Amino acid sequence: MRARQSFKFGAVIAVLFCVFGCDSADFKEIAGGYRLKRVKDPPQFVFCLPRQEGGAIIDEIGWHKPIILFRTSGSQYWDLIDTAHASHTRISDTERKSDPVLRSIQIEPAEAAWNRLQPHKRLW
Repeated sequence: MRARQSFKFGAVIAVLFCVFGCDSADFKEIAGGYRLKRVKDPPQFVFCLPRQEGGAIIDEIGWHKPIILFRTSGSQYWDLIDTAHASHTRISDTERKSDPVLRSIQIEPAEAAWNRLQPHKRLW
């Protein structure tokens, strides 16, 4: 995970996140307040940060305690959330594949992840 850029949450929200709210209506929590929200018409999935009203539309996601990896729609980079330290990093696909821990995280389409998550029950 070398040569990666770290971002503060405020900067990430300003640059990466669009104007989709993460209210309690149609979301499922992954861990520590990090949530996945289903947006209808057309069906899309939004990754929401704890206590934030915005989120990024994502195509792919995977997790293994304490890490959540996701790729925003149209991006060539992965967003890496370390839930144990509330840190957010962007890495390339090459970096993800070269790190044995990150490589072992199963990545799946956002819709498949949504279907596996339980309503109102976080994973950790």
